[in-house]
Amino acid sequence: MSDTSGKHFIIGVPTFNRAHLVERIVQSVQQQNYSNWTLLFVDDCSADETKSIILNLAEANSKIQYRRMSSNSGVNAVRNHIIDESKLIDNNAYLLLIDDYDYLAPAALALADKEIAAHSEFSWFSLNCNYQNGTAISKIAEYGVLSYLNDYMFGKAIKGDLTHILKLESLVDERFTSEFKNGEEWCFWVALSLKYGMYAIDAPGSIKEYLEGGLTEAGFNRDKAIQVLQLKIDTLEPIVGRKRMLHQYVSLAKHYLAIKNFSSAKLALAKVFKSSPLYFRQYKHWIRLYFSK
Repeated sequence: MSDTSGKHFIIGVPTFNRAHLVERIVQSVQQQNYSNWTLLFVDDCSADETKSIILNLAEANSKIQYRRMSSNSGVNAVRNHIIDESKLIDNNAYLLLIDDYDYLAPAALALADKEIAAHSEFSWFSLNCNYQNGTAISKIAEYGVLSYLNDYMFGKAIKGDLTHILKLESLVDERFTSEFKNGEEWCFWVALSLKYGMYAIDAPGSIKEYLEGGLTEAGFNRDKAIQVLQLKIDTLEPIVGRKRMLHQYVSLAKHYLAIKNFSSAKLALAKVFKSSPLYFRQYKHWIRLYFSK
């Protein structure tokens, strides 16, 4: 690296068949008023010109690096590979993860470096995500120290996407779920939140373009609702207890009823009733169960 001043940021980008967006990401990084960075693309076996475009750019700038998965594996596996490769590049660096339809906001790295220096006791920072018109996607009730688990998963202080920055040496065995190829990123952030608070900064970190026909528009794993709910229950109930998971149990029963799996629906509802007989959302599903037999 030509410049070792400030923190070293590794911008990790999982990519697949988005050759037309590569140069936009690269330009957003090269135009930063900050030069201690590495831009790491991990390609999930794209069939377009992604590889050749990145390699050509890497020839001109050694701070741009390219890796390719051995087979198409989904974005969760790619993100995990980014973590592993980033730790090999520089385990003392800070990892900033963005999707391949995102790009950095101007001055994001300089601002992040300043905030990290001022709050060096934290290993996890977040900046806002913005739409291309400048409107904030991120909705934070109060910036500063937050808990992803309590303020996002089980609270309303955080809404919308964030731009996350992680101290690589703080990551040990926390990885994105391998149970789903795409989506359910919350598993990773919840595991991290058990160890660290998140310091939220009121400034744009990345610009996000939600692409027509993309996963965000189509919905993550909507065809796997039962598996997702079961993952949430298995992951979160040991942490927060059953009473905070009653909504998930009722939703699980609803989906089992939809596929006429009455025994599983009854089992889910029985757990809700045993935990909280006065949880009224369960009763319309008990009624459906009764009349379905």
